[in-house]
Amino acid sequence: MQPGPIATRVSPSPTAELEGTVEALIAKGVDVCRLGLGEPDIATPDHVREAGIRAIREGFSQYTSTAGIIALRQAAADRLRADIGVSYAAQEIVMTVGGKQAIFNALAALCGQGDEVIIPIPHWVSFPEQVRLVGGMPVFVQGDPARGYRVSAAEIERHVTPRTRVLVLNTPNNPSGAVYGKAELAAIAELCATHDIWVISDEVYRAFTYTPAGHVSIASCAGMRERSVVVDAVSKTYGMTGWRIGYSAAPIAVTRAMTAVQSHVTSNPTSIAQRAALAALSGPQEWIAGVREDYARRRAELFAGVRDLPGLECEIPDGSFFLWVDASWWLGRELAGRPITTIEDFASALLEQARVAVMPGTGFGSPSHLRMSFAAPVPELREGLTRMRAFLGATAAVA
Repeated sequence: MQPGPIATRVSPSPTAELEGTVEALIAKGVDVCRLGLGEPDIATPDHVREAGIRAIREGFSQYTSTAGIIALRQAAADRLRADIGVSYAAQEIVMTVGGKQAIFNALAALCGQGDEVIIPIPHWVSFPEQVRLVGGMPVFVQGDPARGYRVSAAEIERHVTPRTRVLVLNTPNNPSGAVYGKAELAAIAELCATHDIWVISDEVYRAFTYTPAGHVSIASCAGMRERSVVVDAVSKTYGMTGWRIGYSAAPIAVTRAMTAVQSHVTSNPTSIAQRAALAALSGPQEWIAGVREDYARRRAELFAGVRDLPGLECEIPDGSFFLWVDASWWLGRELAGRPITTIEDFASALLEQARVAVMPGTGFGSPSHLRMSFAAPVPELREGLTRMRAFLGATAAVA
């Protein structure tokens, strides 16, 4: 059977492939240190789990409205008002099967065939693939390593054409941890207003921002609420990756279009997970600061450990829970007798020989970087560094 034209536009998700590979190794009893996956080690809070259990016991297992139960949509709107200072009505919120679906819905609602979508590099792996799925054209802007891989309004403007429709902005960024400040966002907002460009603002990692100013949403900039789709999820903040609940906030006309798309793809997200998400968004939030402080300590530990490894370079990130590691020194060399031609070769050698899983950067827009997570449990993080030090050090000493 030959794949249809839509399937040929995209490549499989490399993050999903790594998750499958690691899961298969662990199922065979292999001890793998998982330092590449975007999975926080936060346990879903007790009151959230209890809300899901209560929903099951009460028989809350029927369809809901496509956009989600009204109480949850209102809770999401209240959360955004408290966290980013932008007011939305419940009717402007769509609950989705994870943040990934919210981004796809937005692209499907905003983009026509051949429309251009600007994506800064490095980028989350699904951004360009989803643009291609809806018939759009991804246009890449390389982030400046000297500025934490952020892009400026002037750099974006050099890539604007009459076909430019959308800018996808991810702050804090996965994988680089780049966090955009208020002045940078204001300049980008002015550019978008001038050229009539919409912004899809992926803010899924906003709880994990380590700068004194904290997270700023571009939707809070003058004139941007009217031309932004804000995307968030309960997955990272509340340790609910498997519950699959995300959401979008956008002007009502765009929200209606996104709801129409979703009505023909998944319909509503799981009713039970919606009730759990309601407990997460409307329940206590104070504990999240403690998680952020813990991750800040792990960030410092992984950063120091990676900087001590031969042939690897990185800067400390301002947000998310990843390090964006330059491994270009290893390309063209040998590692344990194995030629390292690509960053995938390097990651495979670490997994096969040192039993450490890291994420190659190719899917994020760089053939010479790795993504490493400090959201792994501390003992696993430390053991991973120990294994890498022993494996890479022995080879680098004779290189």
